[in-house]
Amino acid sequence: MWNDVDLSVALSPFYMGPEFAFWDGGIVGVFDREDVVYINVNPNDDVVSENDIRLTPFGELPAGSQVAKADNDIGKHLMKFGTATTPRAELRFLDAGGDGAYNLEDPIYLNVVPGEINSNDVRITNYKGFSAGSRVNDTDSDNGLKTSTLPGMLSFFNANGNINNGGYAIYDRGDVVYMDTQYPFYFVSINDVRMSI
Repeated sequence: MWNDVDLSVALSPFYMGPEFAFWDGGIVGVFDREDVVYINVNPNDDVVSENDIRLTPFGELPAGSQVAKADNDIGKHLMKFGTATTPRAELRFLDAGGDGAYNLEDPIYLNVVPGEINSNDVRITNYKGFSAGSRVNDTDSDNGLKTSTLPGMLSFFNANGNINNGGYAIYDRGDVVYMDTQYPFYFVSINDVRMSI
């Protein structure tokens, strides 16, 4: 928002683009309510790794939290969305104001069947009393509503300023992940979405 302290801070691109994935903790081979959803920051890795971001809660650990070395979900096998056996998933917005554009009042979802909010989709932002990280239920007021593609890319705030030998920012503990939604890219601007806390 206009008065947030992180407005205009510089963002860095990920060396490799993160992917959405889930730990299949429920019915094996099916994306269901028991599955914890993550931003897998190292897409070459098919396990929950340090500093991955939880998009849904895991026990007492909230949505938006970074995975730590000692957490119980570290090393759990991840299934990527959009493979032959799993649904496709992407960040999309609900045009709550009906103006055809993405703006502050529009809630964001990880939409598993892009185009319409479905049961088990993940709310990335709060909406009408439903908290970020919650799942959509069949009877929820947002179930069945149309969604639109959210423009932008995942980037991060390099909190400690560390870089590798090639001069690229290193994503690590304490860095905040954003969905960078508009020009100028690589700066936090109005309507960008904090994906981690």
